[in-house]
Amino acid sequence: MGESPLAHRHVGGARLRRACVLALWLALPAAQSAEDPLAAAQSLLDARKPAAAYALLKPLEETLAGDPGYDYLLGIAALDSGNALDAVFALERVVDLAPDNGPARAELARAYLALGETEDARKEFRKVKALELPEDVEQRIDQYLATIDVYENATRTRFRPYVQMGLGYDSNVNSATDQNLVAVPALGGVLFELSDRSLELDSAIWDLTAGLRFTSPLSKAHGLSLYGGIDLSHRLALSEADFTTTDAAGQLGLHLRRDRNQFRVGLEADRLKVDGGSTLASDRELGGATAQWQHGFSDTDQITVFGQYSMVRYPEQRVRNVNRYTGGLGYAHVFAHVTGKPALFASGFGGVENALRESTGAHFGRDFYGLRVGGQIAVREKGTVFSAVTWQHSDYDSRDPTFLVLREDDFVDVSAGYRHQLDPHWSVSPTVRYNQNDANVTTSNYDRFEVMLTVRNDF
Repeated sequence: MGESPLAHRHVGGARLRRACVLALWLALPAAQSAEDPLAAAQSLLDARKPAAAYALLKPLEETLAGDPGYDYLLGIAALDSGNALDAVFALERVVDLAPDNGPARAELARAYLALGETEDARKEFRKVKALELPEDVEQRIDQYLATIDVYENATRTRFRPYVQMGLGYDSNVNSATDQNLVAVPALGGVLFELSDRSLELDSAIWDLTAGLRFTSPLSKAHGLSLYGGIDLSHRLALSEADFTTTDAAGQLGLHLRRDRNQFRVGLEADRLKVDGGSTLASDRELGGATAQWQHGFSDTDQITVFGQYSMVRYPEQRVRNVNRYTGGLGYAHVFAHVTGKPALFASGFGGVENALRESTGAHFGRDFYGLRVGGQIAVREKGTVFSAVTWQHSDYDSRDPTFLVLREDDFVDVSAGYRHQLDPHWSVSPTVRYNQNDANVTTSNYDRFEVMLTVRNDF
């Protein structure tokens, strides 16, 4: 059987082995005499002579197989001498008898890697991570898991489906103002009373989302792959059904990886359906293209440059149609040697939306720019706190025909949450979110508060 490129990680495996043994106090049956084959094999392994240790232990398999001390040493000797299949058989016998034997599971995972059985290796490494381990051991296992992901992305098509369900409360499901009397300058300042449906409405929210991501290698030698995905979301406003939304989004593109550089170009499409149509909330369609360059200065620092072109269309209100051009720069840093491994990111962006109907819809065109900062930190073994803040300023191109002013908006969005990973697939996340739009057009002024509890499964 051919050897996987992942098998050539002997040095890292040796470090992981020593750390696991120290952390879990593995006590192999030690011989009291120099003639004991297990003691002799251990000495050969310590002298980095795995082939000799394997030659000594293999003939004894018929009589000693099933003894954890023998099987563990045989597994290491077989793995490090290039006999990965024998290593799997020996180490599986160890973990069958002692499921919590972390060092044996770590070696078994390495053996699976050597055979190219990456999914089995991932499962074993995750079982080891579930044990109480020092931080350096966890970091080593994380490196192996990252290597598995890179290897699989480069060699096979991967599908990553997910489904999530959330239940919560939204204080303003229609993103509307709370001012019921509005002066209209275009009519001489006459006061109008807005209908109840045009004022902010609150509701309990039920959200169901499902999606699929995939990557498929096109050329391993050139680091080129195809990526794509689709997301379907249904957000039900339980007491305000007119503002229930259904959203479908998809993307397809090419991903090129070269050393520390990654390039992505792709197409995207989105369709938002609002059950109750109004001038404030109507169906929206989007299609466009994206491009991104990402450079990793190190394992902890990364910069991203991105650009996007989008055609934004409103089939029932074509006067609002615009073409959007967006660009930006982002930076991320991971504090790898700090407890909890906090990660921070920041990005700046800007762009324009050009109105397609200059004569009647010029006031829907705008220039915009903004900033986004956020981060996350692990606060316990399976828990992560995360948050983000976004600010965006917009200057519109023409006077609003109703309020007779050049509209300006300042939008702020603040979110925070906690994610608890129940197991490798299931997670639970309570989140809170607040956003506010401060505009010089009364009907565009609003604030909104949302709280949600989401359960997610990544298959």
